[in-house]
Amino acid sequence: MNSANAGQQGEPGPGERSAKEVFTEFMDAMEDTVQRSGTTWPGWDRNDTADYVSEPCGVHARADGRLYQRQIKGGPVDDPQAAVERMKAHWESKGYKIGNIFDDGEPATGVQINARTPRGMLVQFSPTPNGSLIMVMGECTLDPAARKKTT
Repeated sequence: MNSANAGQQGEPGPGERSAKEVFTEFMDAMEDTVQRSGTTWPGWDRNDTADYVSEPCGVHARADGRLYQRQIKGGPVDDPQAAVERMKAHWESKGYKIGNIFDDGEPATGVQINARTPRGMLVQFSPTPNGSLIMVMGECTLDPAARKKTT
């Protein structure tokens, strides 16, 4: 289960949001991270929503739900540490819970920051001087519409 709002009054419980809602939030998180990254993302187009296929996830049982996940590659970042600090501050301002930050000390490999949105979506940003990565793993939904490829 990856929904952080389980049991909060007035909020949908784990898996109860529609496929459209979780897909839109997933795409919004990707776009927001792209816009705040400080580099270019040639393969990313927020308006291209076709051909996303969801993956199995668990809400009440091991694989009873579906989630959207994607990793994209972007351009280089001259100062990965500064980029991560800016992203961390931005995510914290949005209420994201900052998780692990990995830094192996070698500029060629950069840094990786992980965070969770208030609803439990995982967002990763990995800037390096050689290229960068963003990975978003969306919220799990029980909506059967998530089993279909997006168009």
